[in-house]
Amino acid sequence: MRQGLTWLGLAVLLGVAACTFQPNLSRFPACDAQGACASGWTCLASEGVCLPDCGERGPCTGEDPSGMGMDGGTDGGTEAEGGNPDAGPARLMLVPDAPGPGTETVSYFHRFQVSGGTPPYTFSTTGELPAGLSFDTARGELSGKPLTAGESTFTVEVVDQGAEPQRRGQEFSLRIRPLLHLAGPDVLAYFESGKDYVELLSATGGKPPYTFELSSGALPPGIVLRVNGRLDGAAYAGSGTPPFEVRVTDSDEPPQSRVRRLQLTSISCSGSEVCIKSSALPDARAGSAYTHTLQSTPSSVTWTWRKTENGALPPGLTLNAGTGVVSGTPTQAGVYEFNVTATAGGLLPPSPSTLTLRLTVY
Repeated sequence: MRQGLTWLGLAVLLGVAACTFQPNLSRFPACDAQGACASGWTCLASEGVCLPDCGERGPCTGEDPSGMGMDGGTDGGTEAEGGNPDAGPARLMLVPDAPGPGTETVSYFHRFQVSGGTPPYTFSTTGELPAGLSFDTARGELSGKPLTAGESTFTVEVVDQGAEPQRRGQEFSLRIRPLLHLAGPDVLAYFESGKDYVELLSATGGKPPYTFELSSGALPPGIVLRVNGRLDGAAYAGSGTPPFEVRVTDSDEPPQSRVRRLQLTSISCSGSEVCIKSSALPDARAGSAYTHTLQSTPSSVTWTWRKTENGALPPGLTLNAGTGVVSGTPTQAGVYEFNVTATAGGLLPPSPSTLTLRLTVY
């Protein structure tokens, strides 16, 4: 059998075995009335067209007797980008794969992909990269630990090593998410046996709203943790309450989650002095709104604060004397220590109580 039949066999195979594929045979010359073709061509009788014989006419290049090419002259020159060895390298392209979001203080890596051109490639960037990240110009890799949250826009440019170098650039955006942190407090306000109890957990960073859940351990019977971080109920003092762990999850995509070990214990308050039930404060984040309420028995007291030898209230925060609410927007990271005093009123008030508190601002 002649090698030319391979074209015929291929055409038949494509038409029969792959029923959904309809080859375009209109670009081939028609067979004559007797079903014959020019030398080096074989008639495909079912379609009435002449197909080139591979072997007799050299490689199957798709030439036809008219010299117009297999595409009938309608698409000339398009193979320069398709890998034709005579047309030079394919067009250089930066794959439009945008870098995924990063998280502050968490290691980050992204490699920009290239197609076409003549490797090796050389990369460069213009614009401002997120603080803490560096760019490898030889490998096209962005890596490091982002220092701050926010969105950055920059342009990546790549140049190949062809005889006539090609150059392509594309703009990208990269979002660095604020790190989610379960702020606490580590030690929750004490509960009095059999009395109503309320405390609020808080979180910083991430994307609100947050969802809280018990991760391990158990709360005192009678106290429950709500999904919004509120603990409430009434419990009776027992032999002791072991620590437990709470998980917070934010609303970002993909979400962040953090777990923190917390403690909740009972306290017995006598009537001889004010009983300050808050013994710790949740952490704060510089630049983010903060609020937390101090608790005492009796609940109606006047709160004051004063500096300790080593610290004071964080800049940006205040203590409301009537409500015991510490609130504001801290402006500077650090660990701050200060004293609070709760003073009750009345004709025979209990003695005031003073407590040293520490507040960490990230």
